[in-house]
Amino acid sequence: MTDSSASRRPRRLVVIHGLNNNAASFAPLIAHFQRLGVRVDFVVLPGHGDGRLETGNLDEALRAFSERMEPFRGTPFSVLSFSHGALYLQLWLMSGGGFSPERQVLLAPALYLRREPLVCALLKLLPASLPIKSLSPSAFRRYDVLRARDYQVLVRGMRRFRARGREFPLPTLTLIDPRDELVDARALRAHHPQTVFVERPQLRGVGAHHILFHPDYFTPHEWTEFTARLEEFLLGTTGS
Repeated sequence: MTDSSASRRPRRLVVIHGLNNNAASFAPLIAHFQRLGVRVDFVVLPGHGDGRLETGNLDEALRAFSERMEPFRGTPFSVLSFSHGALYLQLWLMSGGGFSPERQVLLAPALYLRREPLVCALLKLLPASLPIKSLSPSAFRRYDVLRARDYQVLVRGMRRFRARGREFPLPTLTLIDPRDELVDARALRAHHPQTVFVERPQLRGVGAHHILFHPDYFTPHEWTEFTARLEEFLLGTTGS
């Protein structure tokens, strides 16, 4: 039996950003798939649109995320998600909403944090409303300031994911830079051995290795290899 490109090509690709990303961050990646004839939809995470208080607690945030996914019911689609967006997606899949993507790509999924015990201990001490200045590159960030609750929701979501089981329920490609500053790449690979390390030794700057979605953080050759890998998994193409 052959696995043809036509049988694998999704009619729709849903792109989900990470914590405090803006829509412009993913414009080059979205444009890449649109040039291939794929319909691409961008999902705005809870707390990143008009409803900043959607992330009041984890359950409220997940209800808001579930509403964002509802338009894709009844239509074949695949998903490409980054960081916190990948965590929301896994928790939504675990909730059993009655439908799911055909396959998923997880870019630097926020499932295991570096220095996690220390981060969790510090977050417990902070009031939920405490403002925290964002360190994301200004071109990619949605807000200059987040609240402690945004990070507290992330940590609670990670714990819920791991408590309910760590298996991915559909074909999954997981990619991460082994020098990622936020996600513990080795813990991720230990629990998900098929995780692929994306090496970018030329990168410099705080947080640069976590950014795994924009060509400015790859050499031209690296970006070509990276997008070809995504195409092969999502579309059934081999790239060139």
